[in-house]
Amino acid sequence: MQVAGQFLATVGWLGLALIVSELVATGIYLVGQWLGYRLSGSQVVLVAGFRYQLAHVNGHWHWQRPLTSYPHLVALPPTDAKRFNYASICFSGGLFSLLTVIISLVTVAQVTVTFNLWLMVVVIWIWVNTLKAGQLLPMMLHGRPTGALDFKTAHASSAALTAAYVTQLAAATTVMTGSVATLPVDAILMPTGGDRQNYLVVRQAWVTLQWGLQHGLQLPDLLAGLDRLAPSFNTLPPADLAVYLDATIYWNLIANRPSTQLIGWYQDAGAQRLRQRYTPLTQYKLQAVYTWRVDHQAAPALALIDRGLIQAKRVAATTEIEWLKALRTKIQTSGKD
Repeated sequence: MQVAGQFLATVGWLGLALIVSELVATGIYLVGQWLGYRLSGSQVVLVAGFRYQLAHVNGHWHWQRPLTSYPHLVALPPTDAKRFNYASICFSGGLFSLLTVIISLVTVAQVTVTFNLWLMVVVIWIWVNTLKAGQLLPMMLHGRPTGALDFKTAHASSAALTAAYVTQLAAATTVMTGSVATLPVDAILMPTGGDRQNYLVVRQAWVTLQWGLQHGLQLPDLLAGLDRLAPSFNTLPPADLAVYLDATIYWNLIANRPSTQLIGWYQDAGAQRLRQRYTPLTQYKLQAVYTWRVDHQAAPALALIDRGLIQAKRVAATTEIEWLKALRTKIQTSGKD
């Protein structure tokens, strides 16, 4: 029994060491990202943890609890796009973690230790920071591209680098105002020479669609632009693929264009898991519009919208709230015709 107790105690300490190492290493990684943003002239507007986040909304900082999150920062890039140093943004977090690994190894080398529990704790600490340095733990496990892939993708063309700047600007604006409506028109114009297989360009196409909808542009024209950029699914990171599928299916169904391909995408089990994981908030309106347009059931669709509004208000998702309300009005109005 004593041996079993010692074993359980050892496992417990190692488990605690893994959890603490992950939390502290994530903090170090985020500090590095923050420094990289500041060096590039960017202003941090959101600090996200594993389940909570601190967002700068309408001039004030607020605690939020989104449906899903992963450790990262969102920053407003400098007004002068020439100051936009994408290398410092992509690699600063990993560089800080790498420095932590080097300092830890040098420190351990100066101390004579025997192979015991505390040495294992040190090994865990160094290993977790090593994973952070490679940007594997916070990114690849969540289906998001690493900083190295982002940097490579952005420098594939001038259009891709422009898209990297615009999408970061759009992300920060969405945090602060709840939508991308305040972006200037020159920020959302798709640059010439954009590669439809480049996921940063596809991200900008989604920003253009959002901006156009919020400024009353014609939906068929906006969807035609999105269709022209239809990428190969193999070229998109899972998180970007989920957003692309969500937007394409939803807005085509809103426009009453329920093609066989779109219905197939919606019903595909793998695509459903992907969307539920990366776009959980938007799933309420997507399921609602499918229930209404394809299943022709208005009451269940309205119930889904009510649930979505509750979740959207929790994180001050202004755009999502507006679109859910617009969909509700559309369904209610169609029932009276």
